[in-house]
Amino acid sequence: MDVEEGEEQLPAESEDHQVDQKMRQQAGAADPEKHFHVLAVDDSLIDRKLLEKLLKVSSFQVTCVDSGDKALEYLGLLEKSSASLLSSKEECVKITLTKQMEKVSKVNMIMTDYCMPGMTGYDLLKRVKGSSSWKDVPVVVMSSENVPSRIDMCLNEGAEDFILKPLQLSDMEKLQPHILKSLTHHASIYKQRRPAASSHA
Repeated sequence: MDVEEGEEQLPAESEDHQVDQKMRQQAGAADPEKHFHVLAVDDSLIDRKLLEKLLKVSSFQVTCVDSGDKALEYLGLLEKSSASLLSSKEECVKITLTKQMEKVSKVNMIMTDYCMPGMTGYDLLKRVKGSSSWKDVPVVVMSSENVPSRIDMCLNEGAEDFILKPLQLSDMEKLQPHILKSLTHHASIYKQRRPAASSHA
């Protein structure tokens, strides 16, 4: 009887295993985009909501801010380094490495409007590319005005792309190459910094 019961359970276990394996494969395939975090910067509420919707429909994680200054604050580029207040050099190293590793998982791409009051998208782009912590994060600039000189200026400053408004779902497909580039870069940095952080723990 025990053998017969065991034989009856095998098909069920096999089916469960197949279902579980299929779910794991699907989850693994969805992970890169599901956990891909985009910082969206736009002073227009309507454009910001549209961008947020398009990104979420495309399975991206989104954080929206309405100005370049708030974007810099979110990225930690307006804050004084707390490490400079510490006397211990070893503690400074640990804090710096910890913050850098947190940033690696924090934002994978920045999408910013060009025309904004105060700090423009171009100004934000220059600040990001001039930062040691964020210079390798892809920046995509958006604008409703098709001005070739403006587009060239942003691309020459390091923008990955320049997208014209109004945004459409098809524009999200243009982000795919930047997604792969960013994920590969962040994965390599995380692997390099993880042993360093462990050695200072």
